[in-house]
Amino acid sequence: MSQVPVQYFNLMEENYSKYGLSVIQLIQIGKFYELWHEPDVPSIQQAYSQADLLVEPSIRSRPLRRLTNIEQVASLLDMRIISPGKRSLLQMGFPIYSLTTHLSTLLNKGWTVVVIDELVTGKSGPKQRAVSQVYSPSCNLSQNLEDCSELSYVISIYIPIDRKSGDIKDNLLGITLFSAMNGHSIMFPVYWVDRDKVARLLISYRIKEVIVWADSQEVRGAGADSRILNKIYGLLIGWNLFPSEPNAKIEVMGETLTGITTGLSDLSCYLSYRYENDNKEWLLLHIYLDINEEWFNKNYQEYTLSKIFQSIWTEDVNQVNLISLLGILQFIKDRNPNFIKNLQLPECYDSVVSPLNLILCNRAEYQLDLLPKRGKLGGLLNLVDYCFTAMGKRLLKFRLLNPVTDYSELNLRYEEISTFKQLLDKQIFDNSELKQIKDLSSLHRQWAICASSDTTLPPKKLNQIYHSYLSANKLIGSLLRYAPQLPLSVGPQLENCRVQLESLIEEIDRFFQVDNLLGNFKDILQPTDNLTNLFAQQQTLKAQLTEWAEQTSNIVFQDTISIKVEYFSKEGYAFSILSKKLAKLEHYFTTAVTTSNTSIIILGKRGNHHIITNTTLLKVSVELSLLEEQIDIYVKQTYNRELKRLYFNYSELFLPLENMISRLDVALSGAIVSIKFNYTRPDIIRTNSTDQSPKGLIEATNLRHPLIEQLNTQEECVAHDISLEDKGMLIFSVNGAGKSTLLRAIGVNVILAQAGMYVAADSFKLRPYHYLITRILGGDDLHKGQGTFEVEMRDLSTILKLANYNSLILGDEICHGTEVSSGVAILAATIERLTAAQTSFVLSTHLHQVCSLLAAPVRCYHLSVIQRKDLGLIYERKLKPGPGPPQYGIEVMGHIINDREFYSSALKYRKLINWKSSSLQPRSESKSNSLTVFRPSKYNTQVFIDSCEICGAPAEAIHHIKPKRLCSRNLNRRSNLVPVCSSCHLDIHRNKISILGWKRTPVHKKLYWVYLNESLDSGTE
Repeated sequence: MSQVPVQYFNLMEENYSKYGLSVIQLIQIGKFYELWHEPDVPSIQQAYSQADLLVEPSIRSRPLRRLTNIEQVASLLDMRIISPGKRSLLQMGFPIYSLTTHLSTLLNKGWTVVVIDELVTGKSGPKQRAVSQVYSPSCNLSQNLEDCSELSYVISIYIPIDRKSGDIKDNLLGITLFSAMNGHSIMFPVYWVDRDKVARLLISYRIKEVIVWADSQEVRGAGADSRILNKIYGLLIGWNLFPSEPNAKIEVMGETLTGITTGLSDLSCYLSYRYENDNKEWLLLHIYLDINEEWFNKNYQEYTLSKIFQSIWTEDVNQVNLISLLGILQFIKDRNPNFIKNLQLPECYDSVVSPLNLILCNRAEYQLDLLPKRGKLGGLLNLVDYCFTAMGKRLLKFRLLNPVTDYSELNLRYEEISTFKQLLDKQIFDNSELKQIKDLSSLHRQWAICASSDTTLPPKKLNQIYHSYLSANKLIGSLLRYAPQLPLSVGPQLENCRVQLESLIEEIDRFFQVDNLLGNFKDILQPTDNLTNLFAQQQTLKAQLTEWAEQTSNIVFQDTISIKVEYFSKEGYAFSILSKKLAKLEHYFTTAVTTSNTSIIILGKRGNHHIITNTTLLKVSVELSLLEEQIDIYVKQTYNRELKRLYFNYSELFLPLENMISRLDVALSGAIVSIKFNYTRPDIIRTNSTDQSPKGLIEATNLRHPLIEQLNTQEECVAHDISLEDKGMLIFSVNGAGKSTLLRAIGVNVILAQAGMYVAADSFKLRPYHYLITRILGGDDLHKGQGTFEVEMRDLSTILKLANYNSLILGDEICHGTEVSSGVAILAATIERLTAAQTSFVLSTHLHQVCSLLAAPVRCYHLSVIQRKDLGLIYERKLKPGPGPPQYGIEVMGHIINDREFYSSALKYRKLINWKSSSLQPRSESKSNSLTVFRPSKYNTQVFIDSCEICGAPAEAIHHIKPKRLCSRNLNRRSNLVPVCSSCHLDIHRNKISILGWKRTPVHKKLYWVYLNESLDSGTE
């Protein structure tokens, strides 16, 4: 094997041990990048199912078949693998200019790309090559940052291991997230018992790589290694960073099949994994089982981190956070040392959960469809996202997934939307400037890296920065013209940004020719005496070459174009002539020209042209090439020096400018949405008490579901009035009438309101909640081996733990996974507990029996459905008081399954069940042996306390239609008595319901009643 492949595969082995199994090593061969593979060499990578990885290695199945890296890449890029000659070497490749195109594809599939370039040495002999770049999914700036609404992050997890017990030391983990694209980092400790809370935070970030640090080399004991790895796997599964599907295929490097059970010393210190998570996104996992001892030294921590961040700040930071941060910095440095330069200080938190946020529990973001499902349209974010900048889109997503509870911040966000709404209504604001602003967060990060290294910011990027500044300045100027309408906290910020921004724009104009930033690199600087002199010398030398070419062409060929001056990458400046004309030119110089030093020198051939020069002009060509090299060096050095100076002079402007643009973009988006969809501004209600944490509440008029309203255009969206100030709500209805939709509508609008956005309602009063707990998506959990009822009880446990006066509970058909009696009892106990905790809750159920058990004050409602012979079932979907009819499933079934015989059979069995249920009631409830069990009223034995005549719930009292003071003689007549439930009885005495008396119909007597705020013919039930 020749020297180049040997060098290639030696470097490949080194890169596997450094970067993991996902390495794709591209080597430059001329104008191509090539990928090689030795088919006869055993692979160090293997593949297992997730289930196999979670068991002891000794009982694992055989590894799954795994395609080699070159086979996977060839399939991904749709390329062919060849085996040239008789060598047992597989190869594939593509032109150098295609790297950028293919790079994004490879990175999105979880590959780490190592690029080996040829070195320009100017020496003869074999080509020398070296690694020029390492691109990993989370450590690259090669992606299309102009439209990157999501930045890639790497997460570092430090798990301290107790060397005696092998358990997690102090049950405390250190977490750090870092984005190379904008230099943003966030760090916090988390206790093992609180680990599930991290999953809520990670939804806001796009994790591409996971690093786990566990210092476990000195842990002893049989099975200790497997316990540690299984804890890591379980932790990552809970955070959706590792496949939960047992059959998921996982590529792994570093685990051995034998000897693993005797201790981690038999296991590689570095384990590497590549897989798709449950969201079908490719991730890389790196597990390091040996940590540098220096990282635990406080002096080392302070020195290293102060050097990187240019500030001493580690004194009060938790040790686990510092280890996690050092780990992620080392990881980044190994891939690109420039990425850890000019970093902003990490955001340090004491906990994963902020007390200023509304906590979304039980994966509420998925149950409420806040985010679009992969590969599908929809999701609340897509509906309300009218942002124009990538920065604004990221902020909007973060706000939606991290609602806040702070009154002042919420009112400020509402006021910002209100300001833009007024400007749009008056048509005096042009939003076109926002569309021209690129992702300054990422562009500033690239500028910061170049300002602290020997790399050069591409003029194309400077052009994007400059024109973004111009657009931002125009945007600020147009807003300041309406300064009286801007919130007080926004106006001064705009003015401060404008002053500094105009100064920066002026300096860029002074040093750079901004119109040439997309052209020739030599023309990007404003003229100086030195540069002008160099260009003058360049033009003189070029003129000499051009003059000779034109004169010679005129003499020999009687034109001025047969000989042309051109620059060639290998030959430098020389002359190009058609090969068929070369003989005539040579003849001229051998016969007509007598000077010995003007003979033609042939340098090479390109197609049908020859490249020529002569001894006299060769010196001019060399001098011109050297001069242009001098110009290039001067322009590059001046360009880099001025950019570095501008960066350090104005870097304090960058973050406020980015935040301001993002905030304005989100506010404008909110205004557009409010106008387009007729959303209203929430009214934040403050309490008069001195209590620092007042009870959360909602009072909404005509509340709508934002998604249903826009997606289902075939029927009008039904709006509801909701009040959750003093009582919880219990919702009954026929299947398909909209119980789940109502619950989601409440949850989604609460999130919109506490994200600082307008809501889908006519009016919406809110006192912010601290917890939003949903139980809407039912079903079993196959991955955890839990049935439907187990999952329900697990979610109910969360509800009971977090239920307080600042919690909002939304539960759909709780306890439907067990038998009726237990379900009713558990539901009643749940309502009792939530009511005692003063929790706001809306629960839907089919268990009508619960109404007869409730002593707690709770309001029962149902979503109305009309049954007509001509039209069948009509889902009116209006929220009406009372639980509604207790039996309806067969009626709904009859309209879906067109089988009269089956329908009649079902009715027969239901009647039989109802008869048996009645006959099996305890004798203590009735002293007679009659077929029906009844409770005669003490006022009139002909009136029975059976069911509420208003809502249909089990009756608990007898109400006198006319009170004693108005009806002294016939007070207890049947016509003056009405069986009612406690809820309706209370509403009657609160003057919410008016009983108008019994009326005769063609079939039977019917109670006529009405809500006092409705017309007389609006309710007759």
